[in-house]
Amino acid sequence: MKIWKKIILVVLIILSAAAYSYGEWPRAIYDTDVSSSVYENSGELTEGTVFEQRFVCSDEGFCGLKVKLTKLDHLKIGVYSWKIQETESGTIAGSGMIDESMTENKIFESASALKRGNIELDIPDQKGSEGKEYLFTIEAKNVEPEETMAVYLTNKSGNDSFLKIGEEDSNQVGVIKLRYHRFNYETFIVFLGIMTYLAVFIKFMYRLFR
Repeated sequence: MKIWKKIILVVLIILSAAAYSYGEWPRAIYDTDVSSSVYENSGELTEGTVFEQRFVCSDEGFCGLKVKLTKLDHLKIGVYSWKIQETESGTIAGSGMIDESMTENKIFESASALKRGNIELDIPDQKGSEGKEYLFTIEAKNVEPEETMAVYLTNKSGNDSFLKIGEEDSNQVGVIKLRYHRFNYETFIVFLGIMTYLAVFIKFMYRLFR
């Protein structure tokens, strides 16, 4: 009976680890060691100025972006269109609008400098996204001068991301995280390791004080 109990316990731990490890896991295209206090911004994105960020996916299951914006001290922002396109095939992975309604939440207005200004853009899960290059664009749509916004910029984390704002190339990148819906093997292994350690520790303490 004891053997069956142990087997059931092990199976439950593995299933719990698997459930915890499958989900959405973001990866930044920027250098996360740089303090948010020194981030720059793209400058106001006005009519005719297109924000173009190229990047290469490092994982499968690409499902959207987290983008850090600033309203530039304006009371509200106008309407901007966004699009994510797979560059080799030209396939549109997703598109939509950014407007004031996306800024009316606790995360965007958070007191935390890391969370403040973040919005999430969703696209359908992209099969075979690992190693593929995508182009993310933002463009103003009938935006008044007092309704402009900007994207925060900082240092690159590698050499596979390229930014262009209007006609100007930039040596920086947007403060953008790529969202992946996938099974995280690293988290799975760490979770199992922690549970194994706890099981051994509890067993040791039980024998010690029995």
